Amino acid sequence: MTTELRDTTAEERDDARGNRPGPVLVAACLGLFTVFLQTTQTIGTLGAVQADLRLAPADMVWVPSMYTLVVASCVLGAGALADRWGRKRVFLTGTAAMAAGALVLVLADNLATLLVGQAIAGLGGALITPSSLALITHAVRDPRRRAGAIAAWAATSGLGLAVGPLVAGLALRWWTWHAAFWLNLVMAGFAAIVALGRVAESRNPAQRLDWAGQFTAIAGLALLVFWLIDGGHHGYGSARALAAVVAAVLLLAAFALVELRRTAPMVDLRLMRDPSYSVSLLLAGTVLFGFVGLSLLQVLWLQRVRGLTALQVGVQLLAEFGAFIAASVLAGILVSRLGPRVLITAGLLFAAVGAVLFAQVGPGTAFAGYAAAFVLFGFGCGLANAPSTALAVGHVPPGREGEAGGTVNAARQIGAVLGTSILGTLVTTRFEDRVAHVRDPRIAFTDAVTHTTWVAVAVLGAGAVLALGLSAWSRRRATAG
Repeated sequence: MTTELRDTTAEERDDARGNRPGPVLVAACLGLFTVFLQTTQTIGTLGAVQADLRLAPADMVWVPSMYTLVVASCVLGAGALADRWGRKRVFLTGTAAMAAGALVLVLADNLATLLVGQAIAGLGGALITPSSLALITHAVRDPRRRAGAIAAWAATSGLGLAVGPLVAGLALRWWTWHAAFWLNLVMAGFAAIVALGRVAESRNPAQRLDWAGQFTAIAGLALLVFWLIDGGHHGYGSARALAAVVAAVLLLAAFALVELRRTAPMVDLRLMRDPSYSVSLLLAGTVLFGFVGLSLLQVLWLQRVRGLTALQVGVQLLAEFGAFIAASVLAGILVSRLGPRVLITAGLLFAAVGAVLFAQVGPGTAFAGYAAAFVLFGFGCGLANAPSTALAVGHVPPGREGEAGGTVNAARQIGAVLGTSILGTLVTTRFEDRVAHVRDPRIAFTDAVTHTTWVAVAVLGAGAVLALGLSAWSRRRATAG
């Protein structure tokens, strides 16, 4: 009773300051939408970018990868920064960086400028992602309402991924690839306007900035992501790749030592002792591994085998991303009744079944033949996405919402990087092996995609088993308690 009264009073006090959950959720969703819009928007314009700037295939790898690298390496530190300097301030800085990156991309006429624009936008994405989640977590005190708000927030990631190819396709049909990035600037501006006018500032002044932790985390994660991306295309055994991974391991080990010695660490690694917390981070990464990684395979297959334009790809993927959004909304309704673990398990199983169906496609398979695969896969990922985030955030004490957002989103982004780099490398390697023995490259590429899809099935299935095990362990602990 006392706890409920204290939470209600705190929420009423925030409402009086103008920090109402509705506007906070709108601003956070607009920001996250822009972050994920950038991902598929870039992929959809790659062919036109390569033709326009006459880029070599090795250089093309870094156009989408630069954005991913900066987001994944900076998102962890951005969460702690939001707690200390202000969640609204960091969010607004992120929207400004996202808009600035989009403007650079609109004006880009060479590879260097293109990569700079992607890096600036990546910094914006790293700042927006944890701060937007922290704003929601701070504004919505009730755990049940918070789970629903996080589900809505997570759904906008699928909406951004869905709209990206459509925007790219429309830009390429009527203008040039540069025009696609105007939308990012506009959406970031809308998010900033809502936040400026309707969102109150919140921070934890007692949370000191951990500069040693910031440096080792950013440098270590950056080198780890570089190794994953660069090694996937140039070989993980090369001298450059080995140097990067060794340096990454040393820096991340130093980060762990620094955090364990601090009384107020940037990331409380002691929370990892709780299996629910550590497994929830792993599950959050698993969902994004499958969703982003397999979505990339689907885009490549639709373009190279089915011969669809960027706009046609975007239209067909609406079946998958629409199911993702619907499932995210459903997860927000069901999570208070069933609990996050049940939804995560069911979601990963649905996603695995959808991936199995997609693994059956052939070069001549029409949309009717893989529509069910798209729907089931998107529905499953949407059902598991928000609960895996909510499960992790629920283990962090009040005042450290930014840290929680940074940690879980770092796990999500690393999962996304692993999905694109590992599955992308596997499909490329398999295609090169098969195309030498098959006359039709469409058959060779389909074989490569289906072969690689089974790896995604295995990862999603392992995640479902892990989630099921976590549910059983939690029930035993509750019974024993």
